[in-house]
Amino acid sequence: MNRAEHRPGGAPPAGHPNGDVLAELVMAGIEAADALLGTDVGQAQVRRVAARLTANAVAATGHLPAGLDAAGFPDGRCTLLATSGGTDQPARAAATTAAAITTSQCDEGLRESRGHPGLHAYAAGLAAAEDADATLQVFLRALAVGWEVGARLGLLLGPPRAGVHPHGGWGAAAAAAAAGVAAGLDTAGLTTAVNLALTVALAGPEPSTRRGLPAHHLLPALGTASGLSVAYLVRDGFPATDPAVAHFGRTAHQGPPAPAGMAAALTARPLLPDAYFKPVGVCAHALTSWAVARTVARDVPGTDIAAVTVRTYAGAALLAERFPANRLARQFSIPWAVACGLLGVDPGAPAGDIPDERQALVARLAERVTVRHDPGLDDGYPAGRPAVVDVATHAGRRLSVRARFHPGDREEPMTADELAAVDAGLIRAPGVPAGAGELLRQLARAPGSTPLRHLTSPARGGAPDPTGGPPPAPAGPGTPGRKD
Repeated sequence: MNRAEHRPGGAPPAGHPNGDVLAELVMAGIEAADALLGTDVGQAQVRRVAARLTANAVAATGHLPAGLDAAGFPDGRCTLLATSGGTDQPARAAATTAAAITTSQCDEGLRESRGHPGLHAYAAGLAAAEDADATLQVFLRALAVGWEVGARLGLLLGPPRAGVHPHGGWGAAAAAAAAGVAAGLDTAGLTTAVNLALTVALAGPEPSTRRGLPAHHLLPALGTASGLSVAYLVRDGFPATDPAVAHFGRTAHQGPPAPAGMAAALTARPLLPDAYFKPVGVCAHALTSWAVARTVARDVPGTDIAAVTVRTYAGAALLAERFPANRLARQFSIPWAVACGLLGVDPGAPAGDIPDERQALVARLAERVTVRHDPGLDDGYPAGRPAVVDVATHAGRRLSVRARFHPGDREEPMTADELAAVDAGLIRAPGVPAGAGELLRQLARAPGSTPLRHLTSPARGGAPDPTGGPPPAPAGPGTPGRKD
């Protein structure tokens, strides 16, 4: 059966004047996800995304904003990874998980889509799959379909308007696709759910994120919960509506979809293998500068540095705050990330995890870091994240180091062991449930037929289920240059 036969309600073809290619886009995402899951390498890649987002969510334990941090109860159907116990309200679980991921900020994304499809798809897919008492296989397919659909929407819609943060926008549609798979929607139903999610998608402010305001966490939380709720409404018979892609493109993005965006969004190949993974918990726009600072630190002690200038593209140049007010603001500050890289400190760590003297040293060095927009580097994004870091020492020495990528980009991928080490570091955070390590191991190895709630039981405070999968096995050696 070809894609045209899957169009709900006679949706127009890709060349239609109103640019409605949503039916084709959803079909492309489904086919790409199924092709990915049809191979051992592809399955390992999807499981790797699931493991990273699980670790990232549980690492937020004790750090969620007030109101999102309420504990559940052990018998709740949907796991509250960042608090404790579970809840019988899937939308609450999805919102809490999505907020938790943006608290730790050590997630994944697709550079060209300018966003994080996994953030929304994972949180909604996990809650909906647990609510349906589905298997691990169903959850992995929900995550893969939601990821592929979300990534393609990012490509289709292009850059957001100035001042608009991408969380909760097209990510709500990724959540709707993932939850829809777990809820048993067919292709037509998934397309309707995705379209409805775009109809009510958020377009929240970006500056509040850089200022460290907790409202940042509401964008993924409410966007993800909205996508899940829309999928459930469609399952229960809620009717379809007019095409929403062009409207959302005009309101939250820089205009209706362009032909190049349409072509990229409809590619048949899976996009998830192009995902990047963050090595530390900061905004991806800060990662290249941080990586360069780590390189400089091999030759120049941080205490010898008098001044640093970072030249970078427009989107990254916004992250210029030298006096970030709190953890969230620090995660979106290139001066803080660079100072941490020069001094060997984790730039995404909560303040309490850094000794006071060390934190004061980082803060003093961050004051000497200036970020400047270099228009000549604008064309380098999103093909890369270019940055030039100029360093002057107290002794008069000058260095200039340029980079386009960070460790974890697909051009500089981390090995499986390196990725697992980041996950392990995340779940060592204080307060993380004792069952988190076992959950990560089972996500990597359990048969697809395993009931998902058996795997997540330890994270809710329950004992591991004997049918939850094979016993833990030591990680094998990673394959250099591969993300699986």
